[in-house]
Amino acid sequence: MFRWLPPAFAVCYILLVSSAIPAETIVSFQEVILLDGQRIGQFSFQSKLLDRAAQTYKTDTVLDLTLKRYGSPVKLRREESTTESAEAVEALLMRQGVPGSNQLLIEGQRDRDTMHIRIDGGRLERHIPWPAGTLGLRRQQTWFAEKKVKPGDRFSFSRYEATYNRVLTVQVEVKEKESVELLGERKSLLRVELVPERLDGGKVSVQPPASVLWLDEAGTILRRQVHLDGLGTTIFLRVSREQAVKTPLGSVDIGARSLIALDRTLTRPYDSRAIVYRVTVRDEAKPTEVFCQDEHQQIREARGASFELQVHPVKPGHKGEQQAELGHLAPSHFIDHEDETITELTRRAIAGEKDPWTKAVRIERYVKHLMRKDNSAELVPASVIAKSLKGDCRHHAFLTTAMCRSAGLPARTAIGLLYVYQTGPKLGFHMWTEVLVDGCWIGIDSTLAKGGVSAAHVKVTDHSWYDTASLAPLLPVNRVLGKVRIEVLKVE
Repeated sequence: MFRWLPPAFAVCYILLVSSAIPAETIVSFQEVILLDGQRIGQFSFQSKLLDRAAQTYKTDTVLDLTLKRYGSPVKLRREESTTESAEAVEALLMRQGVPGSNQLLIEGQRDRDTMHIRIDGGRLERHIPWPAGTLGLRRQQTWFAEKKVKPGDRFSFSRYEATYNRVLTVQVEVKEKESVELLGERKSLLRVELVPERLDGGKVSVQPPASVLWLDEAGTILRRQVHLDGLGTTIFLRVSREQAVKTPLGSVDIGARSLIALDRTLTRPYDSRAIVYRVTVRDEAKPTEVFCQDEHQQIREARGASFELQVHPVKPGHKGEQQAELGHLAPSHFIDHEDETITELTRRAIAGEKDPWTKAVRIERYVKHLMRKDNSAELVPASVIAKSLKGDCRHHAFLTTAMCRSAGLPARTAIGLLYVYQTGPKLGFHMWTEVLVDGCWIGIDSTLAKGGVSAAHVKVTDHSWYDTASLAPLLPVNRVLGKVRIEVLKVE
């Protein structure tokens, strides 16, 4: 079973290097990042020679994105760093989050054939296998030039993926040259396709996204096609520093572009008891594994890429045999329910109530009235949310889940889709909470406070957020957005 750690926006802090290093030992470049033809940010790369005799390099990359979520501005930043010798990656540092906010710091130090990972100053520690020859940030840029790749070549290499906290094997196939655009001019470049290995573990089976590189005669990467989690396919173009600054920023709304159109409008959707959907999934080898199956929903009539999804949420009073695991009650990075503010909010919400389901509903209603909607809020631990009392459905779900655990209720988040009407009927990304009552996982949603969830809540997966300090549990939803067509067959 693989362990989730920091996602695509994870990474490291930039170390200062002595100014005595000669200028010719420094390599740097800039890329602009395009989504739907609009510039959404930029990527910078700098590699410095630290020790000429040992051929040790320090490499830093910074990715900055400026987007919107349902009209609210959102800034994302990822920094990465590796120290590489001629033989291996010796160390890595990662920093995730908006500068000046509650950032996640991850440090890695190689110990022979493993990498010792420390999170938040040692709050979590891991030793992950580190195969010989694993490429660092610098070698990933220079490797194709070193190999002098040509059409028809097939090979593989290993690289660390912070999203999954493990080293992945990547299969490479070199294609023929093709004409591609580079900010107004066209060039004939060599196409290289990269496909990482598939990951299977626990409830989640994930195919890390493929990418495409375009190389010039010298093997320099001039254009990249990369899938960024939560955004989709993006284009990275190498440009001069002047071009990077001159290219105007667009106004891509990642909230609006994630919506999935439905074929009919639902009347009173959040009161629906059961809905049958027909789902068609593109570009997935196992389409029926995209949506989970449990007491909330089941898959029927699967044929090729299509199947019927029958959603009928569990209601209180139903008896089951599910049992809580350690992660459903234990504190974690995001669900840090032992915080004093959360404890006090929980005390006020339940007001001495003893019945488990009644406690859950009181918490659901209390969070609904506490929270202020803010689509630009950074996703932070529940203890921080309890103080700011603002955010979107994810913030609601974290705080509600934390308060349920504080009240002694096993709880987790459900991650999926919810019916919305925005210039037509649609399904959009959503998170809510599930509590274990009488052996059944039952949903509550503090963005609506309806005393439970409806059949308009379509579940993709669930997660306890135990033993993870990243947003990687949200990754399964990325398999849905942009790949799915959904029709409504029957409503009760």
